[in-house]
Amino acid sequence: MSDRVCFQAAVEPLVWGRAAFALLRLLPEVARVLQAAGAKRVKGGIAGHPVNLTLSRASEVDGVFLWAGKSLLDRLGAKPGELPEVRRRAAPPGAVDIPQNVEAAVHRAGKTDARQRLTPGKKRGALCQIDTARTGAARIKRIAAMIEGLTG
Repeated sequence: MSDRVCFQAAVEPLVWGRAAFALLRLLPEVARVLQAAGAKRVKGGIAGHPVNLTLSRASEVDGVFLWAGKSLLDRLGAKPGELPEVRRRAAPPGAVDIPQNVEAAVHRAGKTDARQRLTPGKKRGALCQIDTARTGAARIKRIAAMIEGLTG
């Protein structure tokens, strides 16, 4: 198997406490290949949408899965039971894909260097806040808040 893996994964509902999530369960052979490569994160595409996700485990779920939150499912237009095509490869540990509109806003604000100094985890955290916004207006406010929080 090459370092790129393509398969279909069912979107599975996961109720965890009072919250409901969705996940994409990895086939055991896919999980083995990615883990043998030392991958902790994977990047690629789901149904044509670029993603960079953590290989996850939870006591409530057998095996390795990719967490697919509501914002990701909304972008995919996927619902539980559907089978989106998943294309994955191991991601470098520090890889963080910045959406073009966020990158442009950071650049316009003159904060590119400050954003680049953030750790990959802090970059992902800021992007998660932006990505989970339910409206375009909320997304714009969160981008502005992220930029405001960057130091020169």
